[in-house]
Amino acid sequence: MWASGPVASTSRVEEPGENWYRLYAGGGLAGTYLLMRDTDAGVDPLGPENLLVFASSVIAGNDGPGLARFSVVCKSPLSGGVAETRCEGPFGTWLKGSGYDAVVFRGRAASPSVAVLDEGRLSVDDAGALWGKNTADATEALERRYESDAAAPGRGVQIAAIGQAGENLVRYASIVTSYSIQAARMGVGAVMGSKNLKAVVLRGCALPAPADPAALAALRVEFEEKMRANTLAMWQKDPPGFSASADLSDFDTAYIGYENYRSNLRVEHSNYTRAKYLDYYAGHIGCPGCPNDCMKLIDPRPEAARGGHPLSAGIHQEVTGALGPNIGNPDLALMLRANVLCNEYGLDPVSLGFTISFAMEAFERGMIGVDQTGGRELRFGAAEVVEPLISDIANRRGFGDVLAEGSRRAAERIAAAEAGAGAEELALHVKGVEMVSFEPRTQTNLALGYATAPIGPRYDICEHDWDFDVVSGWEHTLEYSRTLGILERLPMEYVGVDKVRTYKVLNTIWSACDALDLCVFASAPTRVLSMEMITRLVTALTGWQTSSYEFMRWGERRNHLMRLYNLREGLGAEDDTLPERFFTTPIEHGRLRGTVIDRDRFDETIGAYYEMMGWDEQGVPRAATLLDHQLEWADPRTRASR
Repeated sequence: MWASGPVASTSRVEEPGENWYRLYAGGGLAGTYLLMRDTDAGVDPLGPENLLVFASSVIAGNDGPGLARFSVVCKSPLSGGVAETRCEGPFGTWLKGSGYDAVVFRGRAASPSVAVLDEGRLSVDDAGALWGKNTADATEALERRYESDAAAPGRGVQIAAIGQAGENLVRYASIVTSYSIQAARMGVGAVMGSKNLKAVVLRGCALPAPADPAALAALRVEFEEKMRANTLAMWQKDPPGFSASADLSDFDTAYIGYENYRSNLRVEHSNYTRAKYLDYYAGHIGCPGCPNDCMKLIDPRPEAARGGHPLSAGIHQEVTGALGPNIGNPDLALMLRANVLCNEYGLDPVSLGFTISFAMEAFERGMIGVDQTGGRELRFGAAEVVEPLISDIANRRGFGDVLAEGSRRAAERIAAAEAGAGAEELALHVKGVEMVSFEPRTQTNLALGYATAPIGPRYDICEHDWDFDVVSGWEHTLEYSRTLGILERLPMEYVGVDKVRTYKVLNTIWSACDALDLCVFASAPTRVLSMEMITRLVTALTGWQTSSYEFMRWGERRNHLMRLYNLREGLGAEDDTLPERFFTTPIEHGRLRGTVIDRDRFDETIGAYYEMMGWDEQGVPRAATLLDHQLEWADPRTRASR
């Protein structure tokens, strides 16, 4: 059931039947269904006809491990295709407890507004006094406004807000919950800002009763017991958690890019080892129902001088690489301060980092001058420019206005000048969405995912090749993976069509998790929840008799439907590629020194992936594939013939 309507005036409630839920489940799958059904091709991502979907699922938000998630889905102002980003934390629990599986916004409010969902009633209140405030200040003000009777059982509030970046339509603005847990990628915060929507407030939380409470309780106990025996799960739980992702790999393996991928990070010679984060460790932000406590507070601000909200120091796995090594920044404290600014302004730290690294390389090559940057020397490692530049981008001041468009559009603008010729090659993006810092040259399943995923490069598009490597992989990797047909380890840098088998199943399982808003940091194939446990979890919550087959079908259906949406919006096979750098610039350090991706073999893997997916040579899902997944209603060939 979901509530929808223009943010300015009216709302309505829609209640699909059980068969609809068996097909579309929730998350990015349900959100893409709504985009396909309820928007026309070619709508402006920042125009009123775009949808902004806050989606739960048939299981998400309930009181169990890995369930505290929700998705935000819309048309992306970066790619022009589907945007889907998932977010952990309490907001997902409150969304499920609101009585709705999705809240859908269309239109544009006449003035700054806040949407309030209070025990099933959707209202729109004035937010004029909040416009211009950062996410922490806005969230605190809204908590004071709506928590007047929070002492009553179930009457607490959860808030998703945008900061100045979303208000100013920075194309990679994010939505921030719990002060620092971001719905971060693809510009969903800009879409929220385009609707004059400052925040969504969820007031009260009444979770639906599980179909089998005893089975759910038993799964919670089983999860915690198995978690303590899982090396990767405990690496996430023990401080500093996955915020120190640069130190995950052995010191000799190229895992994190450096200076816009001109090189790779040598962890042992850096300030990004796990031990150094502990000097700033300030606790964690818990996800309801899950004991893994992945999200840590790593706060570089002296307590007496913090000023802002302490929870603004929450940090996710992608941030270190993007705002540390990627911009040549050796200063851990500076990277952590930049993370706080991203949380307060509502900026995706990944797109921000790769837009800044693009500008730094372009500056060093003479494509950008100090006359354009307001006198700033945008060089790699220039610590003094980072924080002021982030502020300029969020507020679209000076050269920040150019970089607020993202690396692709900024490069196009710079390349139009004589000195800027060739700038496009320095903008590392796929489909207009900036790269992440986890190496594709040495992790070729990730490379295939970055290139072909409908949502662009995402570090959790599949489990990383490093985990399965013959040298570096976790000892337990194959335990659950064999149930998926992954029977042996492969070198992480290997490129070949036979490796596509591994990518397809790894991507499908996490695509299914995204359709259910089931946290991949709790799930197979390398974390705690096995396929068998996942099916028991779905049954305990819904009462459905289900199977691993149905679970994987949700993942396949999500991929097919997102592909159809992107094709409708003009994104096709020609967009399934990687920046030139990964084919021509070799790894500099470590045991994989000299590695690049072989372009011809990589193109073969894309072709093999299309065939395995049941798509034609142009990446268009075949009619029989769509019929198999009951998606013929979305087939452009069928629709065109009507």
